[in-house]
Amino acid sequence: MLDTPTLPALSGDRQVSALIHRASFEPETRLWAPILSVLEADAEYPGLAEHAGQLDAVHTLDLDYPTMLTVARTRTGGVPAGNAAAIHAARHLPHPGTDALIATVAPKAYETRHVPYLDLNR
Repeated sequence: MLDTPTLPALSGDRQVSALIHRASFEPETRLWAPILSVLEADAEYPGLAEHAGQLDAVHTLDLDYPTMLTVARTRTGGVPAGNAAAIHAARHLPHPGTDALIATVAPKAYETRHVPYLDLNR
């Protein structure tokens, strides 16, 4: 799962580029980006949504009504909407039996959220 802070790193961060490369060549590695996270990142970095959409290795997750409610509730705890969408997606990936984690360049956002994450700063 790619969150809002990680999406801008698609265009140059070494760890994120390696993750994209891996997902391009290893079918068992799937990268997901919640639409809300992409929109939030695009607001700060115009054109990012188009760039992410052109990457075959990045699959988007739509925002349906139950997801929107969960994101809204999580936001009341001070979590940005894009991060809340990533948390929800990691917990409810549409592929049953799949282990999901959030690949992030901002791991502090998840330390107290009881969701697995991968610190891409290491």
